[in-house]
Amino acid sequence: MKRLLLCLLVTCLWGHTAVSATTVPHIMAYDLCVAQSGNNYTFTFYANTQPVTGKLIFHTITGDSLGEYTISQALQSGYNSITIPASALPSSHSTIAWSMQLSAESNPQFGIIHEGEVCTRAYASINNNPESDYFGHIYLANRKGVGLCQIHAFDYAYQPTFATGNEYLTFNSTGRPAIDSEGYIYWPDWGDLKSGITIMDPVDFSEKQFFGGLQNDDTGAWYNAITQTDLGSSCSSVAIYGSGKDTKLYAMNEDVGEYQQLPKKGFVVYQIGNEDGTISRQWKNAPTQIVEVEDNNTNGNFAIIACSHGAWLCQHTLTNQVGTYALMFYDHQGMRQYASTDATLINGSNGAGIAINRDENLLAMVNADGNILLFAIVWEGDYPTLSLCTTYQTPFNAIGSMHFDYAGNLITTSGNNFGGSKDDLRLVIYSTPTDSNTIVVPARTSQFIQRSGTNTFHTQNPLQDISTPTKFLRNGHIYILHNGRTYNMLGL
Repeated sequence: MKRLLLCLLVTCLWGHTAVSATTVPHIMAYDLCVAQSGNNYTFTFYANTQPVTGKLIFHTITGDSLGEYTISQALQSGYNSITIPASALPSSHSTIAWSMQLSAESNPQFGIIHEGEVCTRAYASINNNPESDYFGHIYLANRKGVGLCQIHAFDYAYQPTFATGNEYLTFNSTGRPAIDSEGYIYWPDWGDLKSGITIMDPVDFSEKQFFGGLQNDDTGAWYNAITQTDLGSSCSSVAIYGSGKDTKLYAMNEDVGEYQQLPKKGFVVYQIGNEDGTISRQWKNAPTQIVEVEDNNTNGNFAIIACSHGAWLCQHTLTNQVGTYALMFYDHQGMRQYASTDATLINGSNGAGIAINRDENLLAMVNADGNILLFAIVWEGDYPTLSLCTTYQTPFNAIGSMHFDYAGNLITTSGNNFGGSKDDLRLVIYSTPTDSNTIVVPARTSQFIQRSGTNTFHTQNPLQDISTPTKFLRNGHIYILHNGRTYNMLGL
């Protein structure tokens, strides 16, 4: 039986972009911490907008409810600190995990909440794992020219924490990145000279190539010469779904490979999760799954996003017709279950930006005019039915990448020029429509409270407690690691 979905409408404001004074973003809580002093516990967090109400939700490590505490003091946008007596904590369990519930004013319509500096060909992704030390951090690649690319990192408040120099030469033509459950960033390269997928450590931004074979820099093919196996090639986009042993890496594959074993402008899947829960970040075998894509455009500029039902594909095309469908969906068996056959609904996609929310019931994409289409999704098994909720007329002509954050704000790289020498994409964040602006964010399980004998508090990742700056050298540049953030000598 189909589940009915209500399309929720909203606007937003967080950042320096001028919009209506009545707008707010989807509310979010970041950097949740707790500390114990005597018989009191102090809970701290960062809110991205003004909370109206707040609660501490207590639960077991496995998520079973242990009660809640209503916050009576006034909360504010930015840093908040709440101190409660130990007697207010649940007494039925010695180990207590917790979450923060916040509510803010609702949002009746779309709106921009942040606009960054103009880049060129820019693509971005966001860390949506509350267990990560880098939860809410955004990573952006700015292609400044062939063979020249800058990597930027921003924290949950959109403040820069890291940037490479202009002469950064790891990439030739970066594509749309993805982030795994442990915070590692996967950067695809669409250029043949430096093709493949570069994996970046979020702590020190060190890099390594995902493919563990040989590369043909004329064709972009990666292959294992010993087993005569194609591994991958140039790709315009990657996506990651799952965690631990269930982690899968999806990659849009441009070329057939050294031994012609790969799909041309199709996608491939790598089962990088291992049975012991670890993630393999180097690959020397054939892809786990190969999917031929029908009706692909000759330019091969696709975005791919993964969900529990399969993979959504959006291709850069200013038309939408047989042979160049702008939007498609493939299930886990590699069968196409959706194609945007209605050109009056979807007239193309300028930049191929596409995103799906955490609940997998909302999909956003850019159309040929640079506007954002927001669809409700109803699933029958792995078969999706889309219904248009609203169309937002952006002030831009193109969107190159798109991701929902944990709360439902839309992280994009938007601009007026795409696919040429005058590309001007930049980080632009939108608030999407909702009439119930409430979020529940779990604190990292490392922030649990242990009440056995004396109250023992287990601290968060020691990286966050570093008080003395540490210098390290990478690619000939000096960087500083301080309080969990990485800065270059420019102060970024």
